[in-house]
Amino acid sequence: MTLNRRLLLGIAPVLLIFLAVGIYAIFLFSKLGGAIDVILRENYQSVVASQNMKETAEQMNSGLLLMLGGEEERGKQLFEQSIPVFEKNSDVELHNITLPGEGDLENTVRQLHAHYMEVAGKFFALSPSDPARRTLYFEQLLPTFTQLKETANRILEINQQNMVDANNEARRQSRAASRYMIVILFTGLVVTAGVTYVLGRSIIQPVQSLTESARQLGEGNLDQHVPVHSQDEVGKLAEAFNKMAAKLRAYRQSTTAKILEAQQITESALRAFPDPILVFSPEKEIKLQNAAAEKFLKQTGGSIESLGTLSSCIDQSLNGSADFQPTSFDKATLVNVDGSEKFFLPRVLAMRSETGAPVGVVVALQDVTRFRVADDVKTDLIATVSHELKTPLTSMQMAVYLLLEEKVGPLNPKQTELLLAARNNSDRLFEMIEDLLDLARFEGGAALIEKKPVSSQLLIEEVAKREKELVTSRGLDLKVETEPHLPRVGVSRARIDQVFANFISNAVKYSPSGSVITLSASREGAKAVRFAVKDEGAGVPKELRRRIFDKFFRVSESGDEGAGLGLSIAREIVLAHGGSIGVEGAEGKGSEFFFTLPALV
Repeated sequence: MTLNRRLLLGIAPVLLIFLAVGIYAIFLFSKLGGAIDVILRENYQSVVASQNMKETAEQMNSGLLLMLGGEEERGKQLFEQSIPVFEKNSDVELHNITLPGEGDLENTVRQLHAHYMEVAGKFFALSPSDPARRTLYFEQLLPTFTQLKETANRILEINQQNMVDANNEARRQSRAASRYMIVILFTGLVVTAGVTYVLGRSIIQPVQSLTESARQLGEGNLDQHVPVHSQDEVGKLAEAFNKMAAKLRAYRQSTTAKILEAQQITESALRAFPDPILVFSPEKEIKLQNAAAEKFLKQTGGSIESLGTLSSCIDQSLNGSADFQPTSFDKATLVNVDGSEKFFLPRVLAMRSETGAPVGVVVALQDVTRFRVADDVKTDLIATVSHELKTPLTSMQMAVYLLLEEKVGPLNPKQTELLLAARNNSDRLFEMIEDLLDLARFEGGAALIEKKPVSSQLLIEEVAKREKELVTSRGLDLKVETEPHLPRVGVSRARIDQVFANFISNAVKYSPSGSVITLSASREGAKAVRFAVKDEGAGVPKELRRRIFDKFFRVSESGDEGAGLGLSIAREIVLAHGGSIGVEGAEGKGSEFFFTLPALV
């Protein structure tokens, strides 16, 4: 049996009871309405007619008394006016006879009225002064009037009594109907309660059982089975729930095996890494680590706080900042491991959910001690060699300049040409040595950056003013774009001007004639300012952008006489200011070199 049929059969007795109550109420109202209609249509009309006959009879009698009192005309007029009213009400009563004996009483009234009118005619025929007139009134007219009035009053009384009886009968029927309605309603309540109880046990209880099982299922308890007591919709729902729970249990078993396999693979992979790898929860608790990490923590005191700035990098990644992936050895952290100093280059990668919320952090520590020492040796070697080359090169430059000034004798054209070439090459070599020395200073940490606050808009306007002649001399146009109300930045003007000069010189070198170079400044988030130089040249190929800031790297050899150190120095200057540097743009549509600087509060 379906749920709809069960519900229909359950509410059918209730519907029948209410139907019976409705039919009985209609019958009762119809009966009471008929009784009231009889009272109003029959008895009430008789009551009014009888009352009017009594009043008109009294008026006729009053008219005769007026005539006896000497008011002949007035009495006669009153008598004659009352006659048609009496006769009209007599006819009404004659056609509304509904009670036993009411017809006989009405015939008596009509006979008395006829006799009264006959005697009244004799009364009018006598002279007002005739004593027989008075005798006729008191001996015949007055007794007839009295009988007529009493008979009309009797008709009035029997109709009033019938109205009272009808009213009592209506009240009796109303009380009986109220008792019947109470009994029926009580029976309906009992039946409704029984139906509700039966339906509750057959429908509500299975639904409650399903609800509790679903709640247990949602909490992870998959060992749920709902008993099936019927084949209706609730029973089918219970069967579907049991099938779903069985599939979930099977899926959990297969998924658990896969999870265990994935966990074993992950642990094996982590063990295979020679470098320490740690996985942190959002609360900075270590959830997973390989053997190298366990050894590292044991050697360093068992706390990640021993790595200094690494803890702050983890906090920043958990708070939504970019992953910490340094590209140079200057970000390596010095750690005391078993009494010896080692350099570890940390990489912090945030793990996020599908909604972007951080669920943990992976920290990989690469031992770069050998690379750091080699890099320091290289930097020291470059600085030493550059410094040692600078003195003889200065002497050679001085000799070339003296020869070109012909201080030691005249030169022929060929000699002059050779000396000019030597001078240009020595100047290039001198600039290259200066760049190498600057780069060595930055990499070795010897370059001091004295930062002073300056307006971002003023900084970029002065750069545009200083570089405008270089740009326009090559047939190019320089455009400046700045956002309003930019915050100030702390910079070393000479060093930042060196970065702008490098960017603009590269843009001039690779821009076609007639194109535009755009110098811009804008906000980068809430705590930084972004400065950029955009050109309309060929652009930097995507595969070369990662190497564009490496030492001695050049995009193209054709027409480029530089050593490839300008962008490397620019990168070191920006990093020394606490900012970042990069390049954007599509190949063939120009390049945009940019750097960001922290904003001053």
